[in-house]
Amino acid sequence: MTIAIIYTRFSPRPDVDQCSSCEKQEERCILHCGKKGYRIVASFPDPDVSGGALRRPGLEAAIERIGTLTRANPTEGKVVLVVDSVDRLARDMLVNLTIRHQVEKAGGRIEYANGTPVNDTPEGKLFSNILAAFAAYERDRVRHATSRGMKKRQANGEWFGKPPVGFMLDPECKTRLIKCPLEQEAIIEAGHLLRNGYSVEQIAIELGILIGLFRGGPWTVKTVKKMLKS
Repeated sequence: MTIAIIYTRFSPRPDVDQCSSCEKQEERCILHCGKKGYRIVASFPDPDVSGGALRRPGLEAAIERIGTLTRANPTEGKVVLVVDSVDRLARDMLVNLTIRHQVEKAGGRIEYANGTPVNDTPEGKLFSNILAAFAAYERDRVRHATSRGMKKRQANGEWFGKPPVGFMLDPECKTRLIKCPLEQEAIIEAGHLLRNGYSVEQIAIELGILIGLFRGGPWTVKTVKKMLKS
């Protein structure tokens, strides 16, 4: 009997309502394995990982498990990594190809629950590459549309996201920035300390003493660098 490992990935996005959770993906993968007569030995989810990321805890564990099973039973044939669809595997062409190479190197093969042709034939490889390219295109399209929309709103005086150092959201309008008096004071003090030869690390410590906490936490070197740069 063919051994199967299920892999699922979900990444919250602006169109999150159009995406399937790891649980829904797993259900479809289980049905696929049942129809094929595969024996499922494990399921590895990545519940909050971008489709453009290569480093993923769940995926790495799945590939490691494939290698372990293959080494333990070299005569049993390749282990199948079952994924719901191509875009759940990756939304970046290079990442897609890299993952496929890693799975094959570990002794496994990839199969998609939605019926996408696998890489056993030249036609299957071509179709998989085309779908991987479309997945990458869709990711870039969503990212571009989101960025363009945010820039347009910001140009109209609206703000989305974390306010930069020295500013805060207007209590009367949560999409508009206003100056934060305490952080503006910190900016002036940081500039003064820098001119007097203090290092970034020392400035972070001094701001904690002179100003207090930064948004509920300590002043960090990273925050001070951003503040001095701006």
